[in-house]
Amino acid sequence: MSKRRKPPILRKPPLAVADILKWADAFYARWGRWPTRHSGPIEGTNETWCDVDSALAQGYRDLPRGSSLLQLLAQYRDYRHRCYLPKLSMKQVLAWADEHRQRTGAWPTLHSGLVTGAAGETWSAIDLALRKGIRGLRCRMSLADLLAKKRGHRHHQEPPPLTTDQILAWAEAHHTLFGRWPTRHAGPVGTTGETWEGIDKALRKGSRGLTGISSLYRLLKDNGKFSGNCTPYRRRKVTPMA
Repeated sequence: MSKRRKPPILRKPPLAVADILKWADAFYARWGRWPTRHSGPIEGTNETWCDVDSALAQGYRDLPRGSSLLQLLAQYRDYRHRCYLPKLSMKQVLAWADEHRQRTGAWPTLHSGLVTGAAGETWSAIDLALRKGIRGLRCRMSLADLLAKKRGHRHHQEPPPLTTDQILAWAEAHHTLFGRWPTRHAGPVGTTGETWEGIDKALRKGSRGLTGISSLYRLLKDNGKFSGNCTPYRRRKVTPMA
């Protein structure tokens, strides 16, 4: 008894990237959105978007392996997907920041909204990419940190760290200039962008790299700044007139 022959396997015709993009453009023109692998049959063909996506992933039908429909659209069309966002570079981010400052007079923050001249980009997304070190940005810092490091912009919500040696050096300069040691009420610390009140708060709270459980007065006293006749400057109490 002869064995029954298996029916021949019907191989699907090869696919071309240009054809897939043409079908995607027609889908977008009709529905106002790009197709996904769940978009069903491709109109005018015997294909489905699921089959196209699988062929791209597996490298079937003369297509390159390791891709997907979403990656193809992100590469060749103006399509943004959270999993396939374009790469960024520090040079590019800084150029956008420079343009933002030139146009608005202020450096961008993560709340500055859309990035002008960069379709689909927002400053909050750039800040997130910087913090997580993704999208080609290997440094792990915030947008404020980047602008402080590369453009000298000081952000009030993320001030740079402090050291006791730095504070004592500023106090020595203050004493040389005014003949008295600074207190928390002494105002700005030269042109550094710091204030003595801010430094006193950082010492008390243990923030900005300081250990805490201290104050500006205690730091100066513990380092021998009030020896002899040198006393810290205090505000005079104003007695109300009768």
